[in-house]
Amino acid sequence: MQWVLLGIIAVALIVMSSRYPKVAFSLLGLLIAITAALFYSTTDSALLNRSKIALSDIRIQNAVMTPAYADSYRFNARLVNNSESVPLKEVTISITMYDCADDTQQSCQTIGQAEERININVPPTQARDVARTVSFHSASPEAFVRWDFQVTKTRS
Repeated sequence: MQWVLLGIIAVALIVMSSRYPKVAFSLLGLLIAITAALFYSTTDSALLNRSKIALSDIRIQNAVMTPAYADSYRFNARLVNNSESVPLKEVTISITMYDCADDTQQSCQTIGQAEERININVPPTQARDVARTVSFHSASPEAFVRWDFQVTKTRS
């Protein structure tokens, strides 16, 4: 709705500029100033500041993968935000599935990898539980399955 209103005002200013150029350009300057003020007053301060949370400040605890339907698995974990002042809004976790020849995890092959983007609100120095279904198409382990979880991106 705001864009339609701005479009109408812009067309009116163009038409007005042919007869009253000083008034039209003064109104254009005023319109730009009002638009900038409205933008900065309504935009989330975290978006403007873009405070970064270091990847090392986010921990994944008690991560468990359980078989679900078809070729998918259920990811359950707790995300811990160790930042002192910045809330966590979104995290991307890389989940890697390994097929190991034995339980010593000496000879493992990567048979599946997925990036899971999770929208979550974790206040500073707090934790939240997450659960997602992750699909690994055509990944069929032959022996022991091992998982690796890495935080690859964060957003505050």
